[in-house]
Formats: sequence, C-alpha cells, structure tokens
Amino acid sequence: MIRPVYKQETEMARKALQAALKAGASQARISLNIGVQNSFSVLENRLDRLQMANDRSLYIQLFVNGRYGAYSTNRLEETELEKFIRNAVSAVKWLSPDSCRTLPPSELYFKGPGKDLGQFDPYILEMDPAKKKELAFAAFEEIAGKDNRIISVDSEYGDTLEYQYMIDSQGFEGDSLQSGFTLSVECSVKGKGDARPEGWWYESSLTYADFHPAGCGRTALERALAKLDPVKIASGKYNAIVENTCSSRLFAPIITALNGANIQQQNSFLAGTLGKKVFPEKLTVTDTPHVYGMAGSRYFDGEGIATRPMNIIEQGTINTYFLPTYYANKMETAPTVEGPSVPRITAGSPDGSSAGLTLEQMIGQMNDGILITGFNGGNCNGTTGDFSYGIEGFRIENGEIRFPVKEMNITGNIVSLWNNLSLAGNDPRKCSRWQIPSLAFGEVDFSGL
Repeated sequence: MIRPVYKQETEMARKALQAALKAGASQARISLNIGVQNSFSVLENRLDRLQMANDRSLYIQLFVNGRYGAYSTNRLEETELEKFIRNAVSAVKWLSPDSCRTLPPSELYFKGPGKDLGQFDPYILEMDPAKKKELAFAAFEEIAGKDNRIISVDSEYGDTLEYQYMIDSQGFEGDSLQSGFTLSVECSVKGKGDARPEGWWYESSLTYADFHPAGCGRTALERALAKLDPVKIASGKYNAIVENTCSSRLFAPIITALNGANIQQQNSFLAGTLGKKVFPEKLTVTDTPHVYGMAGSRYFDGEGIATRPMNIIEQGTINTYFLPTYYANKMETAPTVEGPSVPRITAGSPDGSSAGLTLEQMIGQMNDGILITGFNGGNCNGTTGDFSYGIEGFRIENGEIRFPVKEMNITGNIVSLWNNLSLAGNDPRKCSRWQIPSLAFGEVDFSGL
C-alpha cells in the first residue's frame, strides 16, 4: 500500500514536543492533524459548488507545574513555532493549579504495531477530478426530469483524506490514516398545497472498491414520494420501529450518559449504575475497535490509551464508563478509553441468537405500529433521561406500511424506552461508525391529534 509521507510535518511535531519541554513544561502532548477535502455539488444540472481544502494544524497540550493549557496553530515554520510554544508555556504558568491534569498512566498506552485496519485507499491520491464531477452529475441525472412532481435535486460527491499523528513526553507515538468517498442526493417534490416533502440518501465507504453510489438518486426520490399525502393520527401508545438511518439518535443519549465528564459532574442519568442491571437482559452493546475496513476502528484513543474489544453493556448491565484521565483522576479511579469506537447492538435472547431480522421482517412481525424514518428536532435531558423528539415516518397495519404520518412527537424516558426494546435488526449501515441497526420498541408514547 502506498501511503502519503508526512515526514516534514511529523518532524515538526517532534520538535514541538522538544520545544515544550525545553520551555519548561513538565509534560506535553502534541497532536498533528492533516486533512484534505474535496466536494463537487450539482444543483439543477449545473456545477453549483466546488470546494477543495487542505488543512494542517498542531494541537499542543501543556502540563506546567501542575497547571494545564491547550493551544493550536497551523503555523508550522520552526522558528515561529518555537516562539509560539514559549509564549504558551509562559501563559500556562499564570493559570490556577489543577493536580488532576496529567497524562495517562503509560502502561495503558497502545504499544503497537497493529495490523492494517484497511482504512486507507491510495486511489484517493490519483483520482481524476473529472471523475469526481462525473459521479456528482450521474447521481443528479438518475432522477432529474424523471417525475413531474420533482421540484429540486441536489447531488454531491465528496472525498476526504485524514492523517493524525500523536506524540507525548511519556514515550507514546502513534498515527492513523483514513480515506473516505461519499455521494449524497437530496430532492424535494410537490405535495398538496404548500407541502414540499423531501427525501435524501447517501452512500459512503473508506475504499473506492467498496463505494457503490449508483441508486442514490432513485432512493432519495422514492423516499420523498413516499411522504406524499401524510395523515394525522391519534395520540397514544404504539409499537415503534426506528429505521437504521436514524436509530443512533436513541442510542446516543446512553453513550453521553456514560461519558466521564457527565458522570463526575453528576449530570448523567446513568451515574452510580456501574455494575448494575439497568437495561433488559436481551440487550448487549459490544465495542469492536479493530474491525477491518470500519471508519471507527482504531488502536488507541485521543490520549494514546489502547482500545480493546469489550462489552459496554452486557445483558443489560453497565460494564464501563468512558473516563478520560482528567475525570478519572477527579474520581480517583483508573482511566479508560475516552469513548466507544465501533459499538454494536444485539438484542433477542441473552446470547443474541434470536436477533437478525431484516427491516421488512420486523415490520411484518410487529404487525401494528409506527415506523420512524427520521427525527425533527427535540432533545434528551442528560440528567433525567427524559426526551421529546419530533418524528417522521409511516403507519404500520397488518404487517404492512400503509401511509405516512405527520406532526407527531415521541416522549418518554431513555431507560424506560430501552427496557421496552423488542428486537434489534441485522441491518446496521457499514458506512456508519456506530453500527446501530433498526430497532423495535413496544408501548412508545406518541402525541398527534
């Protein structure tokens, strides 16, 4: 595999570390971030927007006599960088001491080397811009003029190259390189009166060989047309299926509640639950950080702490909090990784053996309820777990989708909601870092008419 070489930039990161220690820092961490982004956007059969960006920056964390400061710069000329760091160290000395600000215990570091995680495709370095433009126009042309109800079509091709390198004064050194190819389409159609239903779809992958954008336009149009003539229905408790395109919205509050800052500050509805059974026995959430070809796979977190496969929630029991070093020190406990890498959900029997239904099978098995295909605003209270979200979706009757619904909210409590989990499907989207499939819940409070 041919990798781009950032020898000059990584050497500057090493020199920045040396400069920080020379200027008086007792500990330091230097993070180098290099990003290259391209996008070609097509609107109404013309190239509407062309963007290209190349960013390089250093994030400098300084620990000076029990004090801490963080700075960033994109000026990587050696003399200027050394002056910047000297001034930064001097500034940190004026801050209040905080003994909890330290680097993590070095024994927790990823020592390497690790096997290739399949996240970089060298084709991104040689791909012709004309090809990128062609992909954006091809997605537009899939549906433009194909239906007289179409109002507008917007398609966009984009790719990214991200390189990260980290080094600290305790001997940690590691890097990662990731490419990405994405194509998305949005369209709106004319409904009754002033209604303008919209549909979208995207395909994304780390490698071009796994990139399959054909059909994005057609899917976006189908999803828009499916929303025509929505119906208001009565409030009540309904069974619900949450499609894999938006199911992470209901999973995110759990991860937020397991975050070390929220736990330490008692701003979490999962504070004090470590080792306790909070969710149904059928629910297991596993972090799988070393899966080949996944966007979220990684060998170390933002502090250099080694990742490992683990059960975040095991048969309903909370197995871990995500405690960065600062909050672990405040809680006088050992730090963990700062957050999940590639979380996966199984639900069914305790061993997950009854999971694995497709979305269509879940709809047929539910028989009666509401399929949620998107969320429109709303929020979840991190302290109590109470939530209210606007939704869009479809009424399910007799195991079939009957008609779209409108002007509905779901309300409740995240813990109670997940304790009414019926099934987790077999359909997480590979292009998503969080592998959250379609989810089925019973007795969800919907407000409508």
